[in-house]
Amino acid sequence: MKKLLVIAAVALTLASCSSKGYKIEANIEGATDQMVVLKGMQDNELIALDSVMMTEGVFQFTGSLDVPDIYAIDFSMPEGRLILFLENSNITITGSIDNIMASEIKGSATQDLFTEFNKIQEEMSMPLMEIQQKFQAAAMDGSLTPELEQELRDQFMAENEKMVAAAKDFVVENNTSVLAAYITLAQLVNQISFEELETIVSSFPKEIQKSPFVITLNEKLDVEKLTAIGQPFIDFTHPDADGNLVTFSSVTGEKYVLIDFWAGWCTPCRRENPNLVNLYKQYSDKGFDIFGVSLDRRKQEWLDAVKDDGLTWTQVSDVSGWENPIAKMYGVQSIPANLLIGPDGKIIAKNLRGEDLANKLAELLD
Repeated sequence: MKKLLVIAAVALTLASCSSKGYKIEANIEGATDQMVVLKGMQDNELIALDSVMMTEGVFQFTGSLDVPDIYAIDFSMPEGRLILFLENSNITITGSIDNIMASEIKGSATQDLFTEFNKIQEEMSMPLMEIQQKFQAAAMDGSLTPELEQELRDQFMAENEKMVAAAKDFVVENNTSVLAAYITLAQLVNQISFEELETIVSSFPKEIQKSPFVITLNEKLDVEKLTAIGQPFIDFTHPDADGNLVTFSSVTGEKYVLIDFWAGWCTPCRRENPNLVNLYKQYSDKGFDIFGVSLDRRKQEWLDAVKDDGLTWTQVSDVSGWENPIAKMYGVQSIPANLLIGPDGKIIAKNLRGEDLANKLAELLD
């Protein structure tokens, strides 16, 4: 599960940026007179920045930007939202209030570039949708054998790798655009290696370094450097279910300890828990321990999951969800996620699950 931006939209190219500012002129067929609100992203949330009255379907916004960025235009009657990326240019919007998301946006070179990218991704996603349909059909009619399930999963992963490769090629070819930074953050950051990510981010010109997408990518790289394999773990203290503070270093030093980031609402996490339970039973007496960090927001949901899944190792949480400071400190973007810490206090593996985790523990402890 991925923790992505709240809106999957587009960023703007630097090439179209100029000192004259932007001007949005819109004509929305069938719209009633109403207040229209322009919103921008701040701290991963949309914040109202400007508003105008739309009369007979016509409205206009003007302003200027230091760097292209993502914006939204909200309508109230009926409720609707149009996502676009602003750059300092003349932009026209033509559409219908009945399908505001299908509006035609002209005047933004980056918007055109993003449309091109979306067409590529849409075409490449068709095989993935077909594989999902086959999986669902087999699950419904009872023909989903373990062999067929594995075959479909392998096919899905192969097609997904093609999509990732295509997105990476697109980013490399268009690395002077803020759009490249957006695509990297939204689609590639958890799909490529640290070295690949570092190479891509370092290729962005200084003119787009102020983009929040580039800033976030650089922050992630900084975290990745601190939590890379071979680095010492970052210690932390967190409350357990009874409110008692537990320091992670108190369980390290003589064992291999898995820091497991998970949540009761996370289906993939719950699916992985039986494997963790079995491995804990098999290796806890041989020098293996688990330290669970929950990203739940509701304490009872967390506690119920611990009980139902039979998780007997140390569990901590401040029930703040994705605001959990430990998850942020370790750069966790999706769950399940984990780090395996050696007796010397260094990170020796990351995000091992299922058979991969079992094989690693067998190598270390059998």
